Amino acid sequence: MAMFKGPAAALACAIAVAACGADVAAPDRPPASPPAAATATSQASPRSALAAVGAPWPQRVILREDAALQDASQVLDPAAGVLYALAPGASGSYVLQAIDLHTGRVRRGASYRVSGLALAAGYLWVYGQAKAGRPSVLDETSPRTLATIRSLSVPGNDEPAPAAGPAGSVWAGAGRTLLRVSVRTGAVLARAVLPPGLELTALAASPDATTLYAAAAQLNPGGAVVLEYTASTGRRLAQAAGGALKWSAGGALLTALPAGVWVWFRTGMLGLSGLLSKRSLNVVAGLSTTLDAGESPATGIGTIYDWAMGSSAAYAGGALWVTTNGGLVACVNPATGRVRNQERVTSQPIEVAPDPAARQIVVVGDTGVVAITPPRDCWP
Repeated sequence: MAMFKGPAAALACAIAVAACGADVAAPDRPPASPPAAATATSQASPRSALAAVGAPWPQRVILREDAALQDASQVLDPAAGVLYALAPGASGSYVLQAIDLHTGRVRRGASYRVSGLALAAGYLWVYGQAKAGRPSVLDETSPRTLATIRSLSVPGNDEPAPAAGPAGSVWAGAGRTLLRVSVRTGAVLARAVLPPGLELTALAASPDATTLYAAAAQLNPGGAVVLEYTASTGRRLAQAAGGALKWSAGGALLTALPAGVWVWFRTGMLGLSGLLSKRSLNVVAGLSTTLDAGESPATGIGTIYDWAMGSSAAYAGGALWVTTNGGLVACVNPATGRVRNQERVTSQPIEVAPDPAARQIVVVGDTGVVAITPPRDCWP
């Protein structure tokens, strides 16, 4: 489950994705107005994969958030009917809360000095760097009691959210270090190190927990890199850089799928998304592969592939669910990247959490938590 920190999080992370595995040196920063040639697209272009916005999807507000949560890290568990949040507390601390989506009842737990929050492998994880120059912190917390089970240190700078690994473990990382940790004992089961010149920005594990994907910022000359690992041992399988990745503005977000990984990133105020295939990390959809080295991407056209300000994605129920800050919500074929159906909502979506059992998705936006019922063709 992805983490977000109110509206600001949708603006924060961004990753660019590569067309193939070769590294390409990035040119200077893209011009403010892309040249006409930058509108060229490949056969996998998002413009050839669009679906028209159809009939309105039924939606209802199930929780209106107060102002105190607008800047809090939040994570949804729609199956349990709970919204977890790290609300700002006294003296720079953050208080863990569990909010019942049906009754609005709030349970409060431990306080923390870091503000990242994620849900993986059946546990809550509070993470971040409490002090510059010190190792990052990863606290394992019980969703039932909201009490800290154990605290771990991860060498490196501020880390991304952990991802579920195989056999009761999670992958966590910071800087260039990736660690697979037992959720039962906290022991390190495996580790991997990113190539020199990279800094980790996102982790995602495939639904069957066999494959781990990492996104990293390329410190010089810039841009981003996507790497694929065996989730059990951390053995590197593939790496993608160059192409559209060179326009990354310093990071990425990832959603792992059965046949690959969905990648999205900011190029500035605008952003790009696309689907990479498993093992080869070739572009399947989105992320135009025909841009010349001196051209900047054409972005911000208002699709799930080209958007302004922010985007979010999650996989469940045989579908990839994507939202944009422009109010677009779409169900996408996870194998091809093609939109099955899409809808514009009145709220500004920040995060999406599918609930296949209820045949609905739960979206957090500027109006609070909203339950949306997609049409039947969204579900395979």
